[in-house]
Amino acid sequence: MIHKAYIILLLFVICFFYSCNRDKKDVLIRNWHAVKLENPKLDDMIQQQLHFIDTVGTTTANTNIQLYGTNNIDSLKKALKIELDSFIMLQKNAFDNTWFNFKKNGTASLTFNGVPDSVKWHFDNEGSLILEESESRGVGGRLSMEVVQLSDTVLKLRFVERDINSIITFQPQNN
Repeated sequence: MIHKAYIILLLFVICFFYSCNRDKKDVLIRNWHAVKLENPKLDDMIQQQLHFIDTVGTTTANTNIQLYGTNNIDSLKKALKIELDSFIMLQKNAFDNTWFNFKKNGTASLTFNGVPDSVKWHFDNEGSLILEESESRGVGGRLSMEVVQLSDTVLKLRFVERDINSIITFQPQNN
């Protein structure tokens, strides 16, 4: 019985060290699907717009006409809410159709809002994930993303675009 316990303990230790020593490139190589976006500025903008919709038109009819071009505040609120809901739905749809498929040869197939693209990828000396578009297509863009978390079950990337800090979380998919 004790012999069996040692074998199980030894197998556990081997599995633990194997999982700790895996190269992050090997962990990254798979198809990842976006499942969560954290963007405080975007969330704040949406909350501000909701607050505006809630409070718009609390002045007199004449002031409402001067400020908003109408005194029919209920219709204005409804139109603003439809516009905001449409924006949120477009964001969600784009996000639900975002895939990163990293390959061993250093290329990746990216799909943003259902539109495919391909890039070269590598990790820089600081451990950031670098995506580079081909210059042959006239673009040649380069995107650097901090790898916040990388495991067999989750990929979290932080990127900054136009001073907006976002973290996107991916989960692996078997496609």
